[in-house]
Amino acid sequence: MTKVHVVAHTHWDFEWYFTRQEAKVQFAFHMDEVFTALENNQLDYYVLDGQMSILDDYLADFPEKRTIVQNYVTAGRLFVGPWYTQIDEMVTSGESIIRNLRLGMDGADELGAAMPVGYLPDSFGQSQDMPKIYHGLGVNHALFWRGTPKEVDKRYFYWRSNDGSQILTANIKNGYFAGVDLIETDQFKILIQNITTKTNDEPALLPVGGDQRPVDFNLKERIAKANAATDDDVEFLESSYPAFFDQLEKEELKTISGEFIDPSLSKIHRGIYSSRADLKQLYDRLERTMIYQVEPLSAMASQKGLELKQGLIDDIWKTIARGQAHDSSGACNSDKTNQDIKQRGLNALQMAVSLRDYLLRKMSISVTDNELNDLFIWNPLPVESKQIRQFSISTKAADFSLFDQNGDPVPFDIISQEEENAAVLRRNPEEMANDFYYLSEIAFFVTVPATDFYQFHIEEGKTTASQLSSADNTIENEYYILSFNGHGLDLYDKSNKKNYADFLAFEDGGDEGDNYDYSPAFADWILALDFSQAETKAKQGNFVSTLALNGEWLLPYDLTARKEHSLNGEVAYELSLTLNKEEKAIDISLQIDNQILDHRLRLVFNTNVQADYSYADTPFGVIKRPVEDPHLKDWQAIGYKEEPSSMRPMVDFANTHNDESSWSFISKGAKDFQLIGKDYKQLAVTVLRGVGYLGRPDLFRRPGDASGLQTTVVPTPDSQLQGEFSFKGRLVIEENYDATALENHYVHLTQDGLYYQRQNLNQFTTPIEYFAINQSKHSITHDRLFELENLQVVFSSMQATKDQTGYELRLYNPTDQEVLVPGNIVCQKASSISQLNLRGQQVQQLAMQVDHYHMEAFGPGEIRTYGIYPQND
Repeated sequence: MTKVHVVAHTHWDFEWYFTRQEAKVQFAFHMDEVFTALENNQLDYYVLDGQMSILDDYLADFPEKRTIVQNYVTAGRLFVGPWYTQIDEMVTSGESIIRNLRLGMDGADELGAAMPVGYLPDSFGQSQDMPKIYHGLGVNHALFWRGTPKEVDKRYFYWRSNDGSQILTANIKNGYFAGVDLIETDQFKILIQNITTKTNDEPALLPVGGDQRPVDFNLKERIAKANAATDDDVEFLESSYPAFFDQLEKEELKTISGEFIDPSLSKIHRGIYSSRADLKQLYDRLERTMIYQVEPLSAMASQKGLELKQGLIDDIWKTIARGQAHDSSGACNSDKTNQDIKQRGLNALQMAVSLRDYLLRKMSISVTDNELNDLFIWNPLPVESKQIRQFSISTKAADFSLFDQNGDPVPFDIISQEEENAAVLRRNPEEMANDFYYLSEIAFFVTVPATDFYQFHIEEGKTTASQLSSADNTIENEYYILSFNGHGLDLYDKSNKKNYADFLAFEDGGDEGDNYDYSPAFADWILALDFSQAETKAKQGNFVSTLALNGEWLLPYDLTARKEHSLNGEVAYELSLTLNKEEKAIDISLQIDNQILDHRLRLVFNTNVQADYSYADTPFGVIKRPVEDPHLKDWQAIGYKEEPSSMRPMVDFANTHNDESSWSFISKGAKDFQLIGKDYKQLAVTVLRGVGYLGRPDLFRRPGDASGLQTTVVPTPDSQLQGEFSFKGRLVIEENYDATALENHYVHLTQDGLYYQRQNLNQFTTPIEYFAINQSKHSITHDRLFELENLQVVFSSMQATKDQTGYELRLYNPTDQEVLVPGNIVCQKASSISQLNLRGQQVQQLAMQVDHYHMEAFGPGEIRTYGIYPQND
């Protein structure tokens, strides 16, 4: 007998074409229905969409309802969590995914228990790393809808990551709303056929719910009617997801690995990787500020006597999680919703940066033997930092010198210098007093020990600085010569003596898609953009050199002009390419004034790599994908819902390589790339794409109904991204592709802004610098936490443990090869070391009271979390 598990639920988009506020009103009344149905036994069970955020908002407004929610959760009738929000898996960092689940599971546990199912019924694609993330958090079952390729001919299977973790998984082919037919039609036999397609396994699953769907009070009656109308070998029964998986565990099922991003069962929307690029940059910056600055810096500060502000940290992470819900992160929303998402992100960034800046200031002014005009550079990471960094310095004199902790002079470049007046403002500037000082942007090489600081002293009146000198359209460092050739940019690699002519350019084409999907214009005109009309300025320094190009690109203003090949619009740009003395890399910064509509602008690297595959990072690994989707030519014949164009997602880097050369773009917020051109030698990274509608029907690469809302047009002029827009990243060209080195390279790029100058000239170096603060009661010295020595895996995160008695350190191996000697943990104080799970809970004790710990080999794809507990003084 086939048992059909009927699961009552609601799918509650956190926000979409409506705002969070509008949904909160609906949800407040929805919960009344849920309580009524459970109290009157009209429903045995109910699933609140697997996410805590909607319930978090509800209980903030109705705290008196907490007890009734707890009662039903504890009784196993109301299912909440494990997520805080249902994320977009493809462009969200691994640490953000863990924080999201931990927030959701902790909040759900406070109400009784988190539903032990990785429930993502609507996310636009499934990451290959989800099984090991779920497994590390103690979640052994998962359910999703979108993404499985045609070749996956099973509905239920074990899904395995490259570390060997596997979870029992259900793929709801006909969507989380499939069971609505049970309520609204009497076609029960057809319904059974639909939900059992591609599986003969028992049991079968029938979710009954939909987007913001009200409670179906007649579910029991409809189940009884279905049982009366179907054969004796089928039984519909009211159930829950945990009960369904308990039964499914008895089946012998196939094991499958990999990511699922195919539009076979439903639209997958690969175009969302580049929708509303401004929001993706904002939330990417939030992630790296929290992971690589605020959390490890807070852990350092707590060791130095400052109380850990976990409440602020959690508050920021909840905002990040709300912005990474699948629609929110995908940016396939109305303008009013995205305005809300953006403002929340800006508010959270203000809090994160303020928390960082307060800690930097508090610790710096509390350092033993500090003086006015001391510069403190902090390294909150457990690895030594050796790199050229830039700092903004305030001095009374234009000339000044820099001295290290040993009193030795330190050479540096002055990149820019401006005179400022700190006097009281007057309407007539000539009446202002003379209280001038100089604000200088400087750069120099600095080494900062792991989890420590380095102290410099600034002396005014003489200088150890060098000014950047003008160069003739050419800059260089120890590795490269970069030059403007009159229309393009040439790169000479000194190590292999190769010249890459016109190695960098831009491409602009039409976009007649929507917020869900890029789609080329039906009458497209793709323009290769060069710099022939640019004004150039080259500045050569001892530490930093910059080649800047300023100009305007003439482009079609809109789709009509593009069809007519009319260049009636323009985009002003400033492109800066920076070399620093110590890095075999090129920093790229583009500022544009986007004044045209319905287009996609891409940065294109002309590599020397003839490619069959592209490579990119995933939340906790790397992935190899074919340059052309296997079903690009037969997708319509096999029933795919949209063209499987080879637009690929990345978290932090995209790569193409062969046995002789590796080209990688390390991003600061860009999430979309593609290998294009003859032999796929061009690596194209989407800068932005501008469109003006939430959904459009009958696109070039997505025929049929509009995505989202099929019967109404929702204009989204904000998503044209008109106005000022910035784009940043780094190009790394190596002989060999090394995923671990690239991931750790990215980590070191996140350390900007971690310094403080003790001075009294400029009260506005940060928004909170104006506020007076006291020194800490505890004088701060060089009491380091611990250091990772000879690290051969990737640093992922470091924060205080949940009980605040130690430090939670996470590392991972992104490759499919075992790392036999991953490195050592060297502690400043004798420490106990434990292995933790991804929730921060102890799994086993590894060592007692040691100051040097040799990490065991890391298996392929392994994520490992250590708890490091220093001995109390």
